Amino acid sequence: MLGKGILSIPSRYRLNTTLKNAGFALPIAIALGLVMISFAGTSILVAQNDRNNAVQRRTSGASLLVGDSAVARAMLQLSNPNNGVLLVRNYDPINPATGRNYLGVDSIPKNGDETATAVDEWTGYNPSGSSCFQQLGWSAPNIALTGTISTNETYTIRAYRYNKQKQLGTLLVEGNFKGQVSLVSVTFSIEPILDDFPGLLLKQGGAPGILALRGRQVLGNKGNIYYSPASSADPSLMGYSNSGDSTRPSYLNALYSSNTQDGASGDTVAGKIFACQLIPNIPAGITGTNFGFITTSQTLNGVGGTVITLYQVDKIDLANNDILTVDTTGGPVQIDVTDKGNPGHQPDLAITLRNNAKILNIRTDGQPPKVGDLRIMMRGDSQVNLYDKTCIQNAFLYIPLDELRILTAGSGCPGGQNTNFEGVVWVEEIFSSKNAASNRDVSNYFGGGTTEYDSLVTPGATSGIAVPDDVSSLTDVLDYVNWPVRYRYGTIQNWLRVN
Repeated sequence: MLGKGILSIPSRYRLNTTLKNAGFALPIAIALGLVMISFAGTSILVAQNDRNNAVQRRTSGASLLVGDSAVARAMLQLSNPNNGVLLVRNYDPINPATGRNYLGVDSIPKNGDETATAVDEWTGYNPSGSSCFQQLGWSAPNIALTGTISTNETYTIRAYRYNKQKQLGTLLVEGNFKGQVSLVSVTFSIEPILDDFPGLLLKQGGAPGILALRGRQVLGNKGNIYYSPASSADPSLMGYSNSGDSTRPSYLNALYSSNTQDGASGDTVAGKIFACQLIPNIPAGITGTNFGFITTSQTLNGVGGTVITLYQVDKIDLANNDILTVDTTGGPVQIDVTDKGNPGHQPDLAITLRNNAKILNIRTDGQPPKVGDLRIMMRGDSQVNLYDKTCIQNAFLYIPLDELRILTAGSGCPGGQNTNFEGVVWVEEIFSSKNAASNRDVSNYFGGGTTEYDSLVTPGATSGIAVPDDVSSLTDVLDYVNWPVRYRYGTIQNWLRVN
């Protein structure tokens, strides 16, 4: 029906239209609901994944921190003095994952030089029963290869390598946090502890290894004496003595330097006195230019940079004001005394200095001479005799088969110390002339008879030996003696995380 220009739609048709619209909207609503549910589920999954990643990152970060803590724990163990002997020994077992060593000879993980042979110089190593270890009361090494840092945190020492040439140690340590593993390799310098360095070493070989100071002074903080107790004036002593110890007079007496019997005045030794036997064995190797028999002033120069310049001499016999000058500015020098003999001289007198004669190690670049830069090595049954006011200065003197005799009347070395020898002395014996005729004889140890050091009396003579504080230039000779060397690590050279 039409009314006033408006079309009228019957109600039944309007109802059908509404129903049709309702039938179309329902699927749309359901689809939108599913989309929202899917979006919510995805959001939950993403959030969960982010949380898992965060936990994993946190665990991984904690593992890395545990790796650093593991290195700190391992190095703390190696700082224990009893474990210091391990710093120059190798420990490189087999990695079960590869069937080869962890580090290899070059100390670099996974660098291709690893072998299928385990290296273990740590397990079972115990030098504490050796001579001179017992005197100091040092115990066997005791290092734990594994340990706990805290809850869920452990560490394991996987390997250690020592590079002798470069004096470097490389430590490989594993940290573990809740199953997450972190490997850290750290390289550091290695240096010997030289506090008790043998400044005077008396070697017992074919002869007794006696030290007869008779009141002569031994100066310097490194002026430590190692002597053979069995052949001393008191064989009952088996330990060591510091200056000021209640046992000190007994040890001085063993060295023929007591107040009552040997003309000494108080304690004449600055360092420790060790009643234990050391036996050095530095290999012979005579090479270089031979200067024959030196009887007048002469200069020998070191020209090898860091390499030792080698010279030979048959004898050195100087008197008056003659000086054998050894200039080590250009490098260290070693003088091998062949002891080949020479007409008119005793065959066993390799070096004789009289009057004011001297053998001096000098430098011209303003640097102080190093004791290890002048090495005087006896290769035969040779002895060194010092008379009057003579001097050997800044030298390492090695006489494996004979003795140093200090038969001087007073100091002769430049610099003002009360000395006739300044440096380090490793010899079979050291003898001094008597301060008084009543001093005990030591010739009885050689089957009796009168010898020069027992018959020569120089009243009031106290000049002797001074050992320098810096003996680092002689650390290489420690490889040739059974001295109980302990080591410590120094500066960190490299800190590397290993995949």
